[in-house]
Amino acid sequence: MTSRRERLLASEPAAQAAKDAFASIYVSGRDDRAVGLGLNGNGNDWAVKVFVHSAAAAREIPDHFGNFEVDVEVTGPATPR
Repeated sequence: MTSRRERLLASEPAAQAAKDAFASIYVSGRDDRAVGLGLNGNGNDWAVKVFVHSAAAAREIPDHFGNFEVDVEVTGPATPR
């Protein structure tokens, strides 16, 4: 487990750069999308995490960006409490 953690820590700057590049292309100026960085479904590599308001917005998002998976979740719009 330590080697996986070390590999993830070593690759974090590249993953962060990919997330930032992804955001500049697919999220910037869009209030119906948010982006973050997390682990892929297997927990062994980074993934760009995207939250969108609608299924239509989700269809505009690629499933990979560079060497990273892109996980999209349709959350619907945020509503005030």
